[in-house]
Amino acid sequence: MDESAGMSFEILAAGLEDVRHDVPMLMTVLAGKLEAALPERVQVARQSGLFSKKSSVKSITLTFDNVRYQLAARGGQLQAEKQKIVHDVVLKTDRIALDTWIADVLNQLLEESHLHENARDILDRFLTS
Repeated sequence: MDESAGMSFEILAAGLEDVRHDVPMLMTVLAGKLEAALPERVQVARQSGLFSKKSSVKSITLTFDNVRYQLAARGGQLQAEKQKIVHDVVLKTDRIALDTWIADVLNQLLEESHLHENARDILDRFLTS
């Protein structure tokens, strides 16, 4: 990770620290940032109650070429996973810590930003939204 992305990760992590123990808020914040930055790569599953106008974020899934990252809220706890994918087949699933999940997603975005011009804009949108 280059120096500016490293600093941005620290700023993002500090911002998320305020809502880290509020799982619904953390999921809402991450979903909003990722949907704004990566609409073509992110899927957000929402769940709403029968009489509720608000919906809560149930899971966030990011798919890149050969890896998928999923963050799910289950029973007030977060479950972060990284899956290795080949030809749309999941070969391996690892549970990882939230900080690792965020760092891996940012590293993936940074890697793509070196390959594609518009990916740098995507990374900037994610870190600053």
